[in-house]
Amino acid sequence: MKNYRSLFSGVVMAFLMMLCQCEVANAAASGNKTLIVYYSYTNNTEQIVDDLKTLVKADVIEVEPVNKNLDYAANGYAIGTEQLNKIKANPNDESSYPAIDPVTVDMSKYNTVIIATPLWWSQMASNMQTFLFKYGKEMAGKNIGLIVSSHSSGISGVEADAKRLVPNGKFFAKSLWINASKHSQRKALLEQWLKDINYNENANANGNTMKLQVNNSTLKVILADNAATEALLERLKESAITYNAHDYGGFEKVGALGFSLPSNDTYITTEPGDIMLYTSNQLCIFFDSNSWDYTPIGKIEGMTMQQLKDAFGTGEVSITLSLDNSAGITSVTVDQAKSTGIFTLTGQKISEIPEKGIYIENGVKKVRK
Repeated sequence: MKNYRSLFSGVVMAFLMMLCQCEVANAAASGNKTLIVYYSYTNNTEQIVDDLKTLVKADVIEVEPVNKNLDYAANGYAIGTEQLNKIKANPNDESSYPAIDPVTVDMSKYNTVIIATPLWWSQMASNMQTFLFKYGKEMAGKNIGLIVSSHSSGISGVEADAKRLVPNGKFFAKSLWINASKHSQRKALLEQWLKDINYNENANANGNTMKLQVNNSTLKVILADNAATEALLERLKESAITYNAHDYGGFEKVGALGFSLPSNDTYITTEPGDIMLYTSNQLCIFFDSNSWDYTPIGKIEGMTMQQLKDAFGTGEVSITLSLDNSAGITSVTVDQAKSTGIFTLTGQKISEIPEKGIYIENGVKKVRK
């Protein structure tokens, strides 16, 4: 009877683990990416987007008019003004909007959309309005960021156009306005804006997370969206990662992972809780600020500077990274009378402990690095 009970428990556990893995896979496929959509007439907006692409991982769509020979700026933007007045007269009629090149986009893939557009006479450029008229309703419930390029005019009219055309979007609390006098500072302004809107946290609110264990604390890490975190997640699917970290400079713990991840370093001023990749193979966990070239990995959720210092302590510590599978099994009751053998996560019995990876022995999940 005990043997049957043990076998049944092993089968149930393997099934539940497979179910958890499916739930995680489905969550990952449900749409946790960023889309940047932009229209640029004088190339100022395009230059802004080029810099933005170095700061966030995103798909990019350029909106282009069907008629590419129009001189919108001629005679004081006479053509652009005519188009804007036509939209304003009848904003609910598709024929009011100028024709743009066809765009194929599956909005279900994205949970964040960043709109970058020029301003014409205190309104959103007409061609971007056409795109949003077509796709704005599909952006319902998504995070919406707005970046506006102008010569000198304020952007309140563009914000009103965006909210009219994307009526159920979750707009970030702050839009970014880059006028002509600040265009040369655009990258610094973009970096500050991404911090101001908590981009990494908000854009990944339904995305990937990681669990970090140190001393007696288990902390949740909201991961950035880039090639480094994708590679890290692939390794964590195989097994948890444990490494040692030491104090450096009084503002961070740093340690070598023992392998390299793809890097895309930019000059960043860190904040408490930030986790950064340094020289492709070291993780820096910050309690305070420091400015250097890093690749963002993520941010520890909900921890103050003092709480971080208390959790990590002083001196060398052992840190374990693992997937944050909150739907996983939290406890297992094992029949100690007899070993059930060694199994893979799919329930297949194997003859010996694998050299590395996750396996089940006597009903208990174990990791061998």
